[in-house]
Amino acid sequence: MLAVYGAGLLVASPIFGYIADHTKYRRSPFLWGLILLAASTAMFLVGNSIPVLVVARLIQGMSGGCIWVVGLALVIDTVPANEQAQSMGFVSIGLTAGSSLGPLLGGVIYDKAGYTAVFILAFAVIGFDIIMRLLVIEKAAAKQWMPEPSAPDADGANLEDQKPEDKKANPQENIREAMLKNRDAATVLRKESRVPAIILLLKSPRTLNSLFITVMLGSIFTAFDAVLPLRVKYVFHFNSTAAGLIFLAIIIPTLVAPLCGKISDKYGPRWLVVTAFFVCLPLFILLRLPQRPVAGHIALLCALLFCIGFVISASMPGAMSEISISVVEFEKESPGIFGEKGAFAQAYALFNIAWSLGSVVGPLLGGFLNKAIGWNSMVLLFGFLCLLTSFVTIWYTGGKITKDDLPWSYVKPSDRVKPGDVALDALPGSSSGSSDEKTSTSKASGNVESTRLESAVEPGSPEPVEIDSIRAVDAKTT
Repeated sequence: MLAVYGAGLLVASPIFGYIADHTKYRRSPFLWGLILLAASTAMFLVGNSIPVLVVARLIQGMSGGCIWVVGLALVIDTVPANEQAQSMGFVSIGLTAGSSLGPLLGGVIYDKAGYTAVFILAFAVIGFDIIMRLLVIEKAAAKQWMPEPSAPDADGANLEDQKPEDKKANPQENIREAMLKNRDAATVLRKESRVPAIILLLKSPRTLNSLFITVMLGSIFTAFDAVLPLRVKYVFHFNSTAAGLIFLAIIIPTLVAPLCGKISDKYGPRWLVVTAFFVCLPLFILLRLPQRPVAGHIALLCALLFCIGFVISASMPGAMSEISISVVEFEKESPGIFGEKGAFAQAYALFNIAWSLGSVVGPLLGGFLNKAIGWNSMVLLFGFLCLLTSFVTIWYTGGKITKDDLPWSYVKPSDRVKPGDVALDALPGSSSGSSDEKTSTSKASGNVESTRLESAVEPGSPEPVEIDSIRAVDAKTT
């Protein structure tokens, strides 16, 4: 059943990612995902044979691929570019809470009210979700009711009416709008690549790094699903309800995810993510200590699980925002390669696949190791996997590491940008060198060659103006 769900998710995520990136609004594919989810839930309710349950699980995987991909892309379309990680922190609360509370609620309702009652709750949640999606007004749709900003006259008569903040980058722009504004400064745009964006992004070290972090986060979080209930039953003699409630120690710390996301937005995700994985090593080793059914050992286990949940929640928003920023980084090198709307949904299709891969590997690996080598050796091995992740991911989390990123010479991403630079360079983890040079492309004899220009943009002009031209005007004025 795990393999069938993974197959459905693997097939559906890239397809719905491509559809979402090439449609005007996100609502339609989102609703189709919820309809698929309702269909699979109904099949689970009435199915009484293995083939029906397998098909239901396949459709459920497809619906998950659609809902997560389109949902995360909708978040990126809505929130300001400099608040991505904070917004992903709110999303991660739903991710971890749903993954842990779902089995707990299902078990309690099944014990108290029976099999059908579980599905009544599921249909109620799906129905409520459909209503909420219908009520959403997307930013792209809302623009038709927004007044267009008045353009300045040819003689510049309206320039006096413009406020200084109107001439600067709009802080409420989402990352896609900022990316499109950055395209306007390029002389030549590439045609949209025929190679799917989901394949092109796999060439980016920053994307691969963020996907590796996602796999590890998914593995660590879901490994407890397989081994923790068995552990507390064996050591503390907990019943099923108490074994389920122990997961609250991991869920409650997720409430700090938005705050940690805000820190990632301001200072970049590198050291928050790397430190979180590094701290996991001693925490996992200490999980060997609770071994007796006494209050002190139970409290120690809950405290350790709380700390692990905290560090996972601290690193998850930054890892999730890295996915969209890697799209922007790729776009800056090859403007227009992802088409008119970018490739954010397809990028989050990769995230969805990586998280699901971790969700499959985590329980299987944890359960196998727990049975083969025991709890103590299993938690030790997971701790060293976290340490390895900390060393591997330090190089590309938040962009390729530079001397400005080192702790003893750290410079905030926002402080590396000059006032005249494009707003995209202010994103967390943007390369410090990108603000010093601008790349302009020119076409000659049918061939496009790249040339480096030092340029500045006048407040009222959409086109780059060369430095020499500015000097000539200043001399003439003098």
